[in-house]
Amino acid sequence: MKEIFGFEGGFTAACSRIFDLMILGFLWILCSLPIITIGASSAALYYATVKSVKNRNGYAVQEFFRSFRQNLVPGMVLWLIILAVSVILRLNIGILMAKASGYVGLFFICLYAAAAIYIGMAACYLFPALSRFDMSPGWLLKLSLYMVVRYFLTTLALALVLVCMGAFAYRIPILIFFIPGPVAFLFSEFLERVLKKHEPSDPFLEENTEK
Repeated sequence: MKEIFGFEGGFTAACSRIFDLMILGFLWILCSLPIITIGASSAALYYATVKSVKNRNGYAVQEFFRSFRQNLVPGMVLWLIILAVSVILRLNIGILMAKASGYVGLFFICLYAAAAIYIGMAACYLFPALSRFDMSPGWLLKLSLYMVVRYFLTTLALALVLVCMGAFAYRIPILIFFIPGPVAFLFSEFLERVLKKHEPSDPFLEENTEK
């Protein structure tokens, strides 16, 4: 019992991780309020979750803000690109639904909807990759778009996590304040295996390209 409920026991460690995930979720919401900072906030959430909660290295709040500051500018650039493309696709779908008819209109509606889903799933890879690698925004976009197709089963798993958590939040809106941390933790269970495959193998390159 002492080993379980002691200061370094399993129960205490589990409660500490849950508490850190809740704090990181609140920080993600707070830092995402300006809207344009959602990308940097998402990168910081993933980075702090993996480093502090998953690997128990460093303090969660400290690692969150360190990553947030480091990725603020590229995160804003990447998020605005994702947001602009998503808005354009959504507008096209709305116009087609209002104006188009027949199978041709249905085809393009489905095409734009599929493109919007593809961009959304690419974002699930994009900001975790931003938190780990020091690449230009263009290369990060290319890498994330590639990963969606290359690791299709992982993409399906990420989509399932989003759908399930979104359904919970829809039924119980107050959960929106508690699920960002757990979502990042579940994402890391799938994404870490993918990201590690793209880490530089050369120690000198790793020092200069991995954050």
